[in-house]
Amino acid sequence: MPVMTLPEGAPATLREAFAHIGTVTAPSVLDMKVMVLTEAAAMALYYKTAEGTEISGIVDLLQANGREEMLHARRVSEAIRIVSGEEFNPPQPEDNPYLQDGLAPFAPITREALTGLAQGEFGGEKLYEVWAANTANAEAAALFLLNGKEETDHGNRLLAAAELVPA
Repeated sequence: MPVMTLPEGAPATLREAFAHIGTVTAPSVLDMKVMVLTEAAAMALYYKTAEGTEISGIVDLLQANGREEMLHARRVSEAIRIVSGEEFNPPQPEDNPYLQDGLAPFAPITREALTGLAQGEFGGEKLYEVWAANTANAEAAALFLLNGKEETDHGNRLLAAAELVPA
């Protein structure tokens, strides 16, 4: 599959996409497409970050989060199909337009960094709750709520990983 083209009107970079998503309260189809791309990118970022440690417990927790990020991308993709009839499948990392500048770990493996990332994941639950509340389609809203609950699981995994970092 060739590199996916960014949807028209989408933020140009992953950083801009994350910032944009954080401001959305009533998602449009474009917003959902940006979320698909950011969630799919997050999978690769978690896996890349896991390369920064040899502590198997931390690797396992980070990779579990990464796998669920792709699951979130698939659910948002399904929400797009439900509300618009359009197919917008999550890309693999090599095809994701937000990852074409390469991957760098998105956080060093320190207790402080993992705890900070956890707070961001906890914020993801609230974001998805707001999206669900402002989505007219009940099936799409349910997908958002499921993603939100798992964002809290991600935060809890990151806190558990932080405890495994040697002092």
